[in-house]
Amino acid sequence: MNELIGIVVFMSIVVGLAAGILFFVDRLTLRSDLTEEDRKAVVSQRLGKWSRAWGTLYLSMALIALVVNGLNLTHESLRSRIGWSALAAVVVISYLLL
Repeated sequence: MNELIGIVVFMSIVVGLAAGILFFVDRLTLRSDLTEEDRKAVVSQRLGKWSRAWGTLYLSMALIALVVNGLNLTHESLRSRIGWSALAAVVVISYLLL
């Protein structure tokens, strides 16, 4: 039970810090003199940039997982390696198709 409380406290700190950073970034980039159209343009541009960065990071982690599972660096069973490799392959293929 103590571990669960520690995990919840840690995750709430992480989420709180992330929300604070996003609030601060919004205050810097969205000035009060912007029109509604300009605000939407800035937000959509920023969202596109973060989506591309997140997708690239996700793709690189899936490719690393394919290599690790293919070379059996974690010394897992064959069934487990095939499952994780299939999951990583689905991520890579879905990223390439979008």
